Amino acid sequence: MRKMFLLLILLLPIVLFPQQETGASTEVVAMVNGEVITMEMLNLEADLSRILKGIASIDTRFFDVLTTTQEGIMFLLRYKKEVLNDMVDQLLIQQLARKEGIDISDEEVGKIVSKRLEDTAKSLGATIEELDKFLKESGFGDIEKLKKRLKWALKTQLSLERLKEKVTASATVTEDEVKSYYENNKDQFKTQSSIHALRILTKTKEDAEKALDLIRSGEDFSKVASDLSVDELTKHTGGDMGWFTKDAPFLDEDVKKIIFNAPVGAILGPYKTSKGWEIYKIVEIKRASLIPLEKVKEDIVNILLSDKKNRMWNDWLKKSFNEFKKQSKVEILLGGGKE
Repeated sequence: MRKMFLLLILLLPIVLFPQQETGASTEVVAMVNGEVITMEMLNLEADLSRILKGIASIDTRFFDVLTTTQEGIMFLLRYKKEVLNDMVDQLLIQQLARKEGIDISDEEVGKIVSKRLEDTAKSLGATIEELDKFLKESGFGDIEKLKKRLKWALKTQLSLERLKEKVTASATVTEDEVKSYYENNKDQFKTQSSIHALRILTKTKEDAEKALDLIRSGEDFSKVASDLSVDELTKHTGGDMGWFTKDAPFLDEDVKKIIFNAPVGAILGPYKTSKGWEIYKIVEIKRASLIPLEKVKEDIVNILLSDKKNRMWNDWLKKSFNEFKKQSKVEILLGGGKE
């Protein structure tokens, strides 16, 4: 057992960090239907150097356990192997796309990645050179390494997206399906009751009663609000609160129950609330109603079409990818062994 541990210690820099320690960046760690995954590609994706550097900066004891004990080293190797397994699946996806007649060129991927990096640098108010410098100083490698990682991820992403487009192109939604969804999900298409109201807010009950007396004597509610309300948000617009629904966060629950059951034109209050004393005038009411099918038809079509496409895609991918993977020749060579 001790000999095995010493062997692992010796192999650690070769297997975990070969491009840094041995220069073996072109070493093949997997073969997938004749296409290779190199140690350089794996190391870029696993990004162990940056991960361990981050761990060391937070907890040196945990870093030591990971890099100097048998359990820690085996954990790192297992992590790297999991990353490699994911990369094998990603390469299989790229190959499956090509098999289905979908060609994603390196030139196309390169242009998209370069544009995204330029846009990122621009959004940060920096140049590509400055972004490169930042990446190096932050322990993320350089811009070229980032480009390689992004290109790999993007090629897989585009493969999946375009495969899905092809597989689900025949998906359609019928009129009967739209009507059925509408009838069975009417709660989704109901509008909430809403109220347009004016409000006067005062600090004392006496001021609220004074405001109410002025309104009852014929004074315009908006004028009284402008003169006496202490609500800085609405007093300059005559107490106008605009439209709001029952879930409005600025209303006390007790007041909410009252004003949403009052008729247009009602003067309500004064009510003692957490803010002070409040008086309301109901200006307009929109009762809850069912939105007509014609107005939500497009939304329903999109919902049903998306659901159909997702089911078609998941069924196809599960079957086709698994079959393709079974028929594929995959060799895992990480650490010099074969699987």
